[in-house]
Amino acid sequence: MSRLPLLDLDDIPAEYHHLFTEEYLGDRHIFRAWAHNPEVLEATLEYLDVLYDQLGRRRKELVILAVARARGARYEWHQHVDIARDEGVTLEEMRAIGGGDLSVFDDAEYVLLQYARAVESGTVTDRIHEALARRYSSSEIVALGLLVDFYVGLCNYIASVDLPFEGGEFVGWAPDAETVSELFG
Repeated sequence: MSRLPLLDLDDIPAEYHHLFTEEYLGDRHIFRAWAHNPEVLEATLEYLDVLYDQLGRRRKELVILAVARARGARYEWHQHVDIARDEGVTLEEMRAIGGGDLSVFDDAEYVLLQYARAVESGTVTDRIHEALARRYSSSEIVALGLLVDFYVGLCNYIASVDLPFEGGEFVGWAPDAETVSELFG
């Protein structure tokens, strides 16, 4: 049970109802908890949209999965398995991130994920940064660092309010096609 009540649409001021349509946020628990402060929710979503646009959808999802795994954030991992699949991340790649073996990725994504893990743990070295800078612009590096930082904080927040999954059991750190299909259709 969540430490913060999960609000229903009727509990949220009408001017924020547009956030909770199926085409936008839907009915995920994280947003129902965040709806206690809809102004912050809306501003945060706008900020994230800018970061997402900087990195592209697939890379964004790879980074989020890497942070969720590094933090042991089951809720965030569970949410993004389905989203990442829709953005072209394969189950093999998810299992690789879940197991910590990034060798399945090409050089550009490998260094992106290494950098994300280093930012998450506070262990960025000159070598890791230089490898990233050879493949990504300074603008992308800024967006990447801020995205990692945001999801580290989000993982901590989710743990602090003890959010439950939306139906089903945890998909696991090494999801398989049958489980993902069963849980997410």
